[in-house]
Amino acid sequence: MRGKFMPIIACCSLLFATSCATMFSGSKQKVTFKSNVDGTVYQNLKEIGKTNQVIKLNKCDFTKLYTIKSSGCPDKQFELPVRSNHLYLLNILNLTILGGIDASNCAGTKTDKVIEVNLECSGKK
Repeated sequence: MRGKFMPIIACCSLLFATSCATMFSGSKQKVTFKSNVDGTVYQNLKEIGKTNQVIKLNKCDFTKLYTIKSSGCPDKQFELPVRSNHLYLLNILNLTILGGIDASNCAGTKTDKVIEVNLECSGKK
């Protein structure tokens, strides 16, 4: 009886190990662009939200160029600091090279929850 269930248990273990980072941390992350002035946040020139508010970003978009614009201030462009999500390492149990689902939806990455952006404006605080 025990021998009949071992292949089923092994297959289930491999299936669930392919997306550990996706299951536990998701493919999106909430980020706040904290600024000294109110402004608009752009991702590759597309408006995605306002400063000092929580914005939900797709983890695959972390490597894009971000711009903060505010009237009377020069634009500030930057990239997000991207790090590896340690839950991604649980995919080693599956022995896959690419990490299964986690690699396709970038769940193996993360960034800071709060991004500090100070704009040097003339006469604004």
